[in-house]
Amino acid sequence: MDTIALEVTNSNQYLLYATLFMMPILLHAFSRCKANNSLHLPPGPRAWPIIGNILDLDGEKTHTCLANLAEIYGPLISLRLGSKLIVVASSPATAREIFKTHDQALSGRLPLRISNVIPGVKSSMIVLSAECNQRWRFLRSTARTELFSCRALESHSNLRAEKVQNMLDFLGLKGGVVVAIVDVLYATIVNILTNTMISKDIINLKDNVGELRKFSRSLVELAVPSMADIFPLVGALDFRAKRKARDYKEKNEALWADTVNERRGKQDCGTSGADFLDVLIRHSFDDCEIFNLFNELFVTSDSVSTTLGWAMSELTKNQDAMLKLRDEITNAIGGTGLLSESQLAKLPYLQACIKETLRLHPPSPFLVPHCAVQSCKVTDYDIPKNSLVVVNAYAIGRDQKTWEDPLSFKPERFLGKNLDLKGTHYELLPFGAGRRNCIGYPLALKQIQLVLASLVHAFHWFLPSGMDPETLDMSDEFRVPMGRASPLLLILEKRNDLRIV
Repeated sequence: MDTIALEVTNSNQYLLYATLFMMPILLHAFSRCKANNSLHLPPGPRAWPIIGNILDLDGEKTHTCLANLAEIYGPLISLRLGSKLIVVASSPATAREIFKTHDQALSGRLPLRISNVIPGVKSSMIVLSAECNQRWRFLRSTARTELFSCRALESHSNLRAEKVQNMLDFLGLKGGVVVAIVDVLYATIVNILTNTMISKDIINLKDNVGELRKFSRSLVELAVPSMADIFPLVGALDFRAKRKARDYKEKNEALWADTVNERRGKQDCGTSGADFLDVLIRHSFDDCEIFNLFNELFVTSDSVSTTLGWAMSELTKNQDAMLKLRDEITNAIGGTGLLSESQLAKLPYLQACIKETLRLHPPSPFLVPHCAVQSCKVTDYDIPKNSLVVVNAYAIGRDQKTWEDPLSFKPERFLGKNLDLKGTHYELLPFGAGRRNCIGYPLALKQIQLVLASLVHAFHWFLPSGMDPETLDMSDEFRVPMGRASPLLLILEKRNDLRIV
């Protein structure tokens, strides 16, 4: 009997503990539900208590899942994940209101718990900065002036030409061999960027890029909200943040620390150079701040090389477009065999191919989420303060209300149209818009133009084993950047000697 009584007592204790644990969660959910009932929120699927709409989302195809929900509920929908209200925009009109009409009210970022355990994040991140404060403006201004302004881009043009020439020379030795072309593109773009930052390559074109790309994608994962960000009441149980911070510190030291320490020593001796690292040291950035800012810039290399991979995929699959682009480049070059960046902006079909690639395959299917710093109304729906606001660039680029035959690769749709990529045309937003737009897009576009034109002009491209180009699988993988589900393997044949000048 004593044993039975003890078991009953223990059972009651477990019930009491469970009740005490669940009570604040239930009260929190009830208060949220009561508050939301007084608001005119965007429509969306019914949310479950506590977990919200997690069951409505397909983790492997979230971008297409949300595009399908927009077809059902409209271009502005609301979802709930844990305690967070998430508003998803999937049309040019709703994107315009978010990025232009309510740009200031929706300019925040979700404060991530990881930022509390990684030193220097709050003072050295541009994209992930929770506020558009004075420090954020200084960081953007510094990066824009030193890396992405017209003056900076012009000063680094010879560097880009050199790295693209290195790529062409390397590929020229690979005739008849199956090449994982995106790996070569990734190494090329990484070295272009690191030479502007620290004046040296960090990878060889023949090296395996897997580990470096893995590190880059782990940096992106740091920006993904954790369970503790979505369910703040269980934040005390989140043990992953400290482990992530430890791994981040170790990888930073392996990649950047020696270069930064060496450069500080040179500045102490008065023998410094004039690259981006020198600028940051002169502005008294500490090591952690330099690492964080470098990493935020570094991850863009994966996005640029992934976009180039999609462009080569589309041109390989659509041979008519490949031939039109090659003819345009050949006519521009003439018999000189010389290609320069200054020629590329004058090639309308090249620009159209790039825009069409970015329409179908934006680097990120969702633009980096915004957070409402104050309540506002978007298309007559209430957007409460602290809501997350997400723009589905993937859905906008494939919206049949905006684009004729939206799933087909047709660069011609952009010819004769003044539709740019700067964030002023809301039907095409690969780099975002408003005060939070991607400041690095001028460099990204120059890299894409030069590399793509060089590859198309210098080589013929074939699929292995005599595969029909029209059968090339174009399935994507949901991640950032959104790449191919399977590697792009190509065989090249040299067609022209090309010098980049």
